[in-house]
Amino acid sequence: MRYVVESLVSLALAVCLVRSFVVEGYIISTGSMAPYLLGFHKQVVCPDCRLPFAVGVPVDTETDTNGPVACPNCGQAHINLSLVPRNEGDQLLVQKFAYLFRRPKRWEVVVFQNPNQPTQAYVKRVIGLPGEEIQVRAGDLWVNGELARKNLAEQRSTRMVVSSLKYQSKNREELRWQMESGWKVSSDGFEFNPDRSVPIGDAASLPSVTYRGTTQKHGGSASVADSAQLWPTDEYAYNGLNEASQRYRVRDLMLAMQIELHSGRGAMTWALSDGAQTFEISLAAGERELRLFIDGVEVPDQRVKLSGAMWQRKRLVEMSLFDRQLLFALDGEVIYQRPLEPLVLPAKNVGDSAKNPVLEDAQPVRFDAWDLHVSVSDLTLYRDVYYTRGDGRHGVNEPYRLSADEYFFLGDNSPVSLDSRSWTNAVVRDHMLIGKPFLVHLPSRPGRVKLGSAEWHIRVPDWGRIRYIR
Repeated sequence: MRYVVESLVSLALAVCLVRSFVVEGYIISTGSMAPYLLGFHKQVVCPDCRLPFAVGVPVDTETDTNGPVACPNCGQAHINLSLVPRNEGDQLLVQKFAYLFRRPKRWEVVVFQNPNQPTQAYVKRVIGLPGEEIQVRAGDLWVNGELARKNLAEQRSTRMVVSSLKYQSKNREELRWQMESGWKVSSDGFEFNPDRSVPIGDAASLPSVTYRGTTQKHGGSASVADSAQLWPTDEYAYNGLNEASQRYRVRDLMLAMQIELHSGRGAMTWALSDGAQTFEISLAAGERELRLFIDGVEVPDQRVKLSGAMWQRKRLVEMSLFDRQLLFALDGEVIYQRPLEPLVLPAKNVGDSAKNPVLEDAQPVRFDAWDLHVSVSDLTLYRDVYYTRGDGRHGVNEPYRLSADEYFFLGDNSPVSLDSRSWTNAVVRDHMLIGKPFLVHLPSRPGRVKLGSAEWHIRVPDWGRIRYIR
């Protein structure tokens, strides 16, 4: 008995010490960091394309969100949520005192005390560091008068799915990608066979697959004027009916796919546009090299020789225009990372409205091939976070200067996030930093147990939501 008592006491002391000095658990209630981190929500599965996505619900259990909502992938509208159970928010394990010997890095997710109510813990992304001058302008972040840019890992942590071919609509006519001759839909993507292509050397454009945008309004929203929306907007399926009415076009896109080369010595090209310029990366298979083109003209001295096996193996291709920066990576290795000049928008710091027709003639995304048998799978189009004005109190109409121990925080779900843009006290100080979340642990989903006429509602582990936070 003495051994058991001593063991229990020792365990309790160890738990208290660990909780006080090493790690502590926190649960997220709101959706200010969605879809990267979820608050109380409903897990929805689109009845058409089968995409799983989350829709936030009020923390107050007396109210609910029944929809209708629209699928962010295929555009299926009027999805009813009345029979979908509520889920609790993500539970985080937080490494306390992670910033005792170092300061947070820009774009890092941090748990901290709410500067306006210190008894509350918030989780958001740090974007302004001590001594810097911060401003949100037309969706982007500016630091000391320069546009802040993210590396590949940081882009992966903020990107949001616009279209995923992994989840295909049952109606092929509503496919968001338009194929030209030579391309066909395969079981997990697209395939190009040169036997069905245009003749090599034809003056016409190469056989392409282009993104043709949404095929219908999301839930009948009046904020997007056209029935077909080519450019993605800063819409969040997570916000459901609470989404703000104003929409902005998002130029910061990322194209990702797995490719497998089967035969041929031709080329495959990936192209992204921001509405002002078009950037192309071409893989010349026969020469085993990559080439960069801007508006159809090859950039001198930008040819990159490739090493390693190229054939009969899948390779991950990622190309983005986040933060006015051209980035191209192959299997996670960055090959091109080229800063671009900031665009001059038509109105001062109000962004690019979805109703503005200036981009109507631009083609945001395409890829093509010739004389090359290639398969494409896991095709996904992403967009970056578009930072809105919020209440516009701090760091929006003019730059906000941070002192030696102050930080500026923003939430990924910018249209509804209460953060440094809108707080009465805009900054978080060093002593308010609690720690760095590193794991989403013990997530759950609602479950039911029935025994005869009796029924109990219980929490069931949701193993698919467990993940490390980078």
